[in-house]
Amino acid sequence: MMIYAASLLIISLDNFDFTTNFTAVAATLNNIGPGLNMVGPAGNFSEYSVLSKVVLIADMLLGRLEIFPLLVLMLPSNWKGFFRRRTV
Repeated sequence: MMIYAASLLIISLDNFDFTTNFTAVAATLNNIGPGLNMVGPAGNFSEYSVLSKVVLIADMLLGRLEIFPLLVLMLPSNWKGFFRRRTV
């Protein structure tokens, strides 16, 4: 819910109506297809700014790959052994 709310706040900087922004985030985070109004079946995401598109792309990745594996991937404990020097 926090990711959804943060994404909605960021893309609302483009000053589109609430329904367009709400369904744009829902469509990308849940991978459900088109949203409503501007991002509906007859529309697209081209009117959004670059920042909003980057946020929506991140939402697509989070929704497609699931959030928990990405959060686990970003844990510092997973990368601790990767950068350690090996001596033979």
